[in-house]
Amino acid sequence: MGNIRSDSRAVIVSSLAHFDNDVLITVLPAVLPIVIGEFGLSYGIAGATLTAFTLFLSLLQAFMGYMGDRMNKILLLSLGLATLGTAAILTSFSSSYIQFLVFQCLLGVGASVYHPIGYSLTSDTFELGRRGKALGIVSAAGDIALAAAFATTGFLVLVIGWRGIFMFWGLLALTSASILGLTMVEKKRSLTITTRYRFDRKVIVRLIPVITVMGLASACYRIVNSFTTTYLTTMGLDIKSANIVTAFMFVLGVLGSIVVGVLTDRLGERKSILLTMAILGAQSLILAYAVNVYFISIIIISMGFSMIGVWPPMYSAIANLTKLGPRAFTYGVLFAISQSFGSLFPFISGALADVFGLQIIYTIVSILSFTAVFVTYLMLKK
Repeated sequence: MGNIRSDSRAVIVSSLAHFDNDVLITVLPAVLPIVIGEFGLSYGIAGATLTAFTLFLSLLQAFMGYMGDRMNKILLLSLGLATLGTAAILTSFSSSYIQFLVFQCLLGVGASVYHPIGYSLTSDTFELGRRGKALGIVSAAGDIALAAAFATTGFLVLVIGWRGIFMFWGLLALTSASILGLTMVEKKRSLTITTRYRFDRKVIVRLIPVITVMGLASACYRIVNSFTTTYLTTMGLDIKSANIVTAFMFVLGVLGSIVVGVLTDRLGERKSILLTMAILGAQSLILAYAVNVYFISIIIISMGFSMIGVWPPMYSAIANLTKLGPRAFTYGVLFAISQSFGSLFPFISGALADVFGLQIIYTIVSILSFTAVFVTYLMLKK
């Protein structure tokens, strides 16, 4: 692969790592109805499990970003994938809920590597242009992984069970980690790039609305990703059909990620974020009152475009506000803050679902989405 241009290589490496990373962080939501039944969990406890996993993923991202500015990014991506694979395999051997919870937290540790490292690697490579499109492609790789995880789980769970699914994807992640570590070499960074973390006060102030919107979008994503399959099974679909619907949602998310990434280069980050979050809010409001499972399925599928499409303009907004050297650290800090906030909502929405029913999750997503629109309109500069 030595003849591949460095910019193309960065996209390939980031995309491959993103695919493996997002498959493994999606398996639990895809098998959640079965796990709830096997361990006798309430929606609140199931949500707490997802919250615990996501907190480990989120809180460590600043540290991973800090290390990424000082170490070989491809090596770090390989180590993250290896940890993910090991945790998934251990999860498949869980004999109690406590063991399951511990191994899912370890999986969160491995998953904390990708986002600050992969996105900074891509942003650094496309410093002079075409960044929105490149970030859209890399982001789409994760969305393809989400669709693949849900689509295959619906069938595989009937054949090898949820434990076999964790084992399968865990072994694949270990294989990918070995391939990345042995075949890819990161281009040496310029000596003029600084890794001293000095942020202008104005930059910090301008990052506040970006962090806020990222947190709100992350909360929406965590709720929908965590409970969509489970909600559809309560509406009468079998787990295979429910996962197919969720998979199509993320397939449309791939299109949204690329389209909105391209639009970001033309319209700017502010308009792109406003458009996608407003659409997501409207879709969620419809779902909060819909009762026909087929109509619900159509709206859920359409949510993928807006829910996933909002991320490329936010990544681009961060890159525009930060310097090249400490970019991985900046991504890590912002991901840690925003995703830690978002990680609370599987538990919050699950606990509320125990009282009001699972459909309440879409009311919560609608409120969060329109709040993001309000913040973007008032605070995010053009």
